[in-house]
Amino acid sequence: MTPGRLRAISGRLAFALAGLLLPSACYSFSGGGGFPSDVRTIYIAPFENRTDRFELEELIFRKMTETLPRALGVRPGGEQVADAVVRGRIVRYEDGAQSYLPGQQGQVQVLQHQVTIVVSIEIVHVARNEILWESQSVTGRGEYAPNTQTDEVARTRAIEVLVQQIIDGAQSQW
Repeated sequence: MTPGRLRAISGRLAFALAGLLLPSACYSFSGGGGFPSDVRTIYIAPFENRTDRFELEELIFRKMTETLPRALGVRPGGEQVADAVVRGRIVRYEDGAQSYLPGQQGQVQVLQHQVTIVVSIEIVHVARNEILWESQSVTGRGEYAPNTQTDEVARTRAIEVLVQQIIDGAQSQW
């Protein structure tokens, strides 16, 4: 065999060997990104509000409908046709001083407030009438400086954290 012919054969052999090894080196991850495969649509019911902050129901509902379906890998659906239903209650809203400095004659200077929102939630598989995920105390918190910000800043952040906690909890099941 000539040296040129030997190089051609060894080149083809190396190419063929690479073709065999390359597919085994390629891999992908699946799972952990949503609901069971038979859940393709979700209905998010407005949450019952047990607080005196009436705007919370709409704010949480809006954030849930914007974020939850995409994050769980499903489409929004009507209540009568959805594969899963999300139901919940807003059980607590608190806006309390988080850090402060003592002032003159018993006065206090509040440096930071914290808004806490707590919900109870369940996600139900409609066809099986089975609870896919539930929690009695999903909590979202947000802070604001009362001298320069309003509680709206903290409330928005608390709702973002709350919805992310719901997504993380639901995804932890798969």
